Amino acid sequence: MMRPGRHESVVHGRPGRRMTMGAAIIVATGALLASLGAPGCGYKLAGRNQLLPPSIRTIGIPPFTNATRQPEIAQRITEEVTLTFTARGGYRTVPGESGADAVLRGEVTSYDLNPVNVGSDGRATRNEVVVTARVELKDSSSEQVYFRSDHFVFKQQYDVTRSADQFFDREIIAIDEVAADFAESVVTTILEGF
Repeated sequence: MMRPGRHESVVHGRPGRRMTMGAAIIVATGALLASLGAPGCGYKLAGRNQLLPPSIRTIGIPPFTNATRQPEIAQRITEEVTLTFTARGGYRTVPGESGADAVLRGEVTSYDLNPVNVGSDGRATRNEVVVTARVELKDSSSEQVYFRSDHFVFKQQYDVTRSADQFFDREIIAIDEVAADFAESVVTTILEGF
């Protein structure tokens, strides 16, 4: 007799042989992992470079240009992209074109701050930061374009406090989080081809 709250399923359709739902999940997970490791299955490990040739070892990342009224956004995105390329890709980065095998250029094209929740007093209680940017990675010598996107969009929401000094602190934290998300997405797209 099955106890309440316990899920069971029949094993391979044989009456009398039962497996708990947890055991069934473990077996299914093991089968999935085994099939992913099979040669020729079409899956590749995350973090493997799909788009860049092996000759690219140093990536120049000049400061992103900023077409917005938010002065620190381009600087924070440039810093995060540089850190993420080094951490995820194992590439050496330089702050410009000199000594680079490829150059990643970017421009932050828009920065918007929008209320998403409003309190009974008509004031925003939660805001959303939306950043849009253009990005291009080119070979330094051949000018071959390895990656280009004219419309990267990133969003981050944060709660608004009543204190003015805390409001600006939360906005800066949201900008930092958007910059980190942007960097992770750009580097993942370039290295893994998604």
